Amino acid sequence: MTNNKKNKFFRWLLKKIQIVIYKDSSYDVIKKYHFRILGLISLLLGVFLLYFIILSLLTIYTPVKYLIPGYPDKETRTLIYENAIKTDSLIHEVDKRDVYLNMLRDAILNEVPIDEDFVVPVENLTHKQIKEFNNPKYKRQTIECKTKPAVIDASTMPELFPPIKGIVVAKFNKIEKHYGTDIASSGETFIAATLSGTVIMTDYTVSTGYTIIIQHKNKLVSVYKHNKTSFVKAGQMVETGEHIAEYGNSGEDTNGEHLHFELWRDGTPINPEDYIIFE
Repeated sequence: MTNNKKNKFFRWLLKKIQIVIYKDSSYDVIKKYHFRILGLISLLLGVFLLYFIILSLLTIYTPVKYLIPGYPDKETRTLIYENAIKTDSLIHEVDKRDVYLNMLRDAILNEVPIDEDFVVPVENLTHKQIKEFNNPKYKRQTIECKTKPAVIDASTMPELFPPIKGIVVAKFNKIEKHYGTDIASSGETFIAATLSGTVIMTDYTVSTGYTIIIQHKNKLVSVYKHNKTSFVKAGQMVETGEHIAEYGNSGEDTNGEHLHFELWRDGTPINPEDYIIFE
């Protein structure tokens, strides 16, 4: 801004103005007020500032604030605080559940990834260690071979519904990593839920085809593999005996139509024939 314009602006601020109040009928002058523009602006700003201070004090220190639309009262603020804590707890529980479900899915579908942090590079092994590892005299035993099958108290198991009636063509064998029972249908074309629960996975994999995993009470999980189609979605609630899939022969790890059925409890596979009669 040039000096000439600044001078004009200051002269305008110092210019005097007059406010006259007249009678409505006769236009007689009631009162005259003389101001400078600068003084009038200062007066208006002062009134606005005073109004703002008074309004703020009323809002902060008196119940007037509760009359403002959208302003929460004490009970509402308490509920908001409690709900925030509950939400945070729920998020934490959901995160833990997701980790559990992913671990369970990996174990059931035999897709447990290698943790690179615990892999020992070959170059770090001594010649003797490599020689002993490859020595055929040392029998290789898996953890499954060394681990005894879990002993499940039958009285704690709920009554289970046969997912399908038929002939058992392959039995549960933990040593051979066959963690389920293969049943060839005697004529039924639908797979039923063995117990009420929540579907935690329904997916198609190259090896197991259409696969369904259901979480039940009592820390029990049931698995249904090689289905022709799936009727349910993840998160869906199912009842005991409800049709969840069509009997089929999907996936590469199968040489004919059958249902591969698994039961898991506390992360351990158990023999379905101990609790279900399929024939």
